[in-house]
Amino acid sequence: MSKYTITVEREKCQGYGKCAHWAPDTFSLDEENKVVLGDPDATEDDKMLVRAAKSCPYRVITIGDADGQIFPPVKKKKD
Repeated sequence: MSKYTITVEREKCQGYGKCAHWAPDTFSLDEENKVVLGDPDATEDDKMLVRAAKSCPYRVITIGDADGQIFPPVKKKKD
């Protein structure tokens, strides 16, 4: 079981491929030049996985773990 929950919004992907550059075993581009999610556990370095998500100019990648959403960060409401 993966320690991360990763979702991608393929319809918003513009094919820049920066995610695949930073985490090539987790993300790749298909023949339509759209992001494809590979093995979420393939990228051993957590920082590289988050860097891959941050590198997307259209923010199509969301990463979460058992404690909640890691990226993009969830803004907390002020009381």
